[in-house]
Order: sequence, then structure tokens, then C-alpha cells
Amino acid sequence: MELVAKIFETLEINQLALVQFGLVVVLAFVLSATLIKPILAVFQERDNLTVRPVDEAKKMLAAAEAANVNYADSLRKTSVEALARKRRTMDEAGKAERKTIEGVIEESNRKIDAMKTGIAAEKEAAAQALRSDVARLSVEIAEKVLGRQMA
Repeated sequence: MELVAKIFETLEINQLALVQFGLVVVLAFVLSATLIKPILAVFQERDNLTVRPVDEAKKMLAAAEAANVNYADSLRKTSVEALARKRRTMDEAGKAERKTIEGVIEESNRKIDAMKTGIAAEKEAAAQALRSDVARLSVEIAEKVLGRQMA
């Protein structure tokens, strides 16, 4: 204890300084418990009520934006697929229509050929009939003009 007393004496620290030091330490603990901790709690609560909801809102907006982008991408893909299906359907319908038209054209060509053949046969029959009529009429005209019968 003497050593401590000599150190205090050398540093010129007396009992009053120790008491003041003790009071400062006690006041620091008291202020910490009664003033600093409640103020820090208020700051923490304010942070919880202002900054964190804003951060959560930003996160929610980012998530909503990502969902919107995903939705737009899926909508775009679906639209492209639907358009491709529509084009395939239209192409198939066009092919079927072309086949139908080609069939109708072939049928029409067959009918025209059949009609041409029929017309040619009728023409030949009419020509044959006219040849025989011409010969007969020529004989009749000659008989009337000559007044006698021709053989």
C-alpha cells in the first residue's frame, strides 16, 4: 500500500482526485443507462421505421420488376409460338386449298377434253351427214335441171 501511496504522491494524486474519478465513472454508467441507451433505442426504432421499410420496398420493387420481365418474356415467347402455329395452319390451309384448286383444274381439263372429243365426233358426224346430203341434193338438182333421172 505504501507503494501506491508513493505513486500517488509522485503524481500528485490525492484522495479527492480518486473520488472525482470514481464519480466520473459512476456518472458515465448512470448516463449510459438513463440517457445514451434510450437515445440509441430511439435511433434504432427510427431506423426500423424509416430505412428498413424503404429497403424492403426497394427489394419488393426489384422482385416485381423481375417478375414483370419474366412475364413479358413468357408473353413474347407465347406470342411468337402462337404466330408460328397460325402461320403453319395458314400454310397447311393454303396447301390444301392449292390441292383442291389443282384437282378442280384437272377435272375441268378432263371435262374440256371430253367435250372437245364429243364436239369433234359430232363435227365429223355432221360433216359425214352433209357429204351424203350434198351428193343426194346434187343428184336431185341435176335431175330437176336436166329433167331426167340420174344414176
